Amino acid sequence: MTSSAEEQRADPAAPSAHSATPGRAEGTVSRGMTIVLAGNVVPPLAALLSGPVLAQALGVGGRGEVAAAMAPLGLAIALTTFGIPEAVTYAVAQHPRLVRAAARNGFGLIVLAGLLATGALLAARPLLSGGDLGIQGLMVVSAFAVLPTVLLGVLRGIASGMQRWRQVAREKVLASVLRLLVLIPLWLTDHLTPFTATVVLAVMPAMGALAYITLPRKLPPREQDEQGLVSGRSIVRYGSRLWIGTIATVLIARADQTLMTPLSNAEQLGLYVVAVNLSELPLVIHRAVRDVTFVTDANRSEDTRLTAAARISTLVSAIAAVALGTSMLWWLPLLFGEEFSASLPVAAILLLAVVISTPGSIAGAGLSARGKPGWRSVVLVIVCVLNIALLVLLLPRWGAMGAAWATLISLSTMTLLKQLLMRRHFGVPVREFWGLRRSDLAILRRYARRLRAALVRRVLPRRVSR
Repeated sequence: MTSSAEEQRADPAAPSAHSATPGRAEGTVSRGMTIVLAGNVVPPLAALLSGPVLAQALGVGGRGEVAAAMAPLGLAIALTTFGIPEAVTYAVAQHPRLVRAAARNGFGLIVLAGLLATGALLAARPLLSGGDLGIQGLMVVSAFAVLPTVLLGVLRGIASGMQRWRQVAREKVLASVLRLLVLIPLWLTDHLTPFTATVVLAVMPAMGALAYITLPRKLPPREQDEQGLVSGRSIVRYGSRLWIGTIATVLIARADQTLMTPLSNAEQLGLYVVAVNLSELPLVIHRAVRDVTFVTDANRSEDTRLTAAARISTLVSAIAAVALGTSMLWWLPLLFGEEFSASLPVAAILLLAVVISTPGSIAGAGLSARGKPGWRSVVLVIVCVLNIALLVLLLPRWGAMGAAWATLISLSTMTLLKQLLMRRHFGVPVREFWGLRRSDLAILRRYARRLRAALVRRVLPRRVSR
């Protein structure tokens, strides 16, 4: 992937082989993926632990009300942030010395976007609540969480672009742990209501910003952005191409929960939310790989590294999904209650959808990292339209099960289309994203050795000191 100096000046968001720094070693990349994976595991685990608390304290109906209030939050953010956090990540990865200019421009743009998102969510409450006044009141709480949430997104974007993976992981761990530390006392003291649950779920994610307190000290000295490489205009230009896909992604992820109440009922939504929380556990694997792959591939593109990441993450996701799917048959009714047993088949379908979507997610990261976010967005728009059409068709009759089948069909389509685009634009064969190679096993063995060595270095000195 190359571009001339003239092309780079014409499109500052386009990758440049001349400006890219040398790619990091495999060990550094795998270490980054490990750190991000560790951070990504905590939120779904926290959701899994808080799930029984919310389910038993609120019941199916109350849990559905909270989900109905929270579902539009991510949707409102995606609709009005114009891809700014992702564009900041890309700008910092491409031009590390201009991180201060990218941060300044990103924050200025995101404040305007956050205020717009807050107003949009408040105005849409009557429609999204299905006319339920109680849910409308809860949506006010989630609306005022929009601005701090989008500001946090830019902070995360800066840290990700700088490959400060430890801080990104700490943010997710901190927010998740704080949520549990607040929810459990409320439950034990009988103060956990739909209102207090919504407050905790809306506010706690923003508390993760505490992880970035030291980030300003890590920034390089300020340099002039003489060519406008990370100007507000360049950020908006790249972000707008990515933004349409971001909207479609959130619609795909949130439309089912958002439409469940008006097209079905809150009880079906309560069942579906539990199934979604379960399916997110293996999802963290390919999210970690995707996040690191996006930054490293923007820095320096390598087809073999990209496709190996897709194959290995698919294998690991499949193993995690099988383990989770078989074990949940006995522990889900025990933890959540027998009334949530109907979530089991729904969760099984969603787990399969997560595995199938893994190589597509990595292919999408490759498209965005190589200056083709617009094509990734085209795919996601097509899939979004398909998903909403399936939801409208299936939700009234099948409820949570219909939403699960809509997700499986949509994500399978997304994976295929992204891989076809990688073949068209970069000559990467579709078959390279699937299966397992001897080289993949070698990578896994090297990774296992590095992980074991790292654990030994950390654990043994402590034992000796004792």
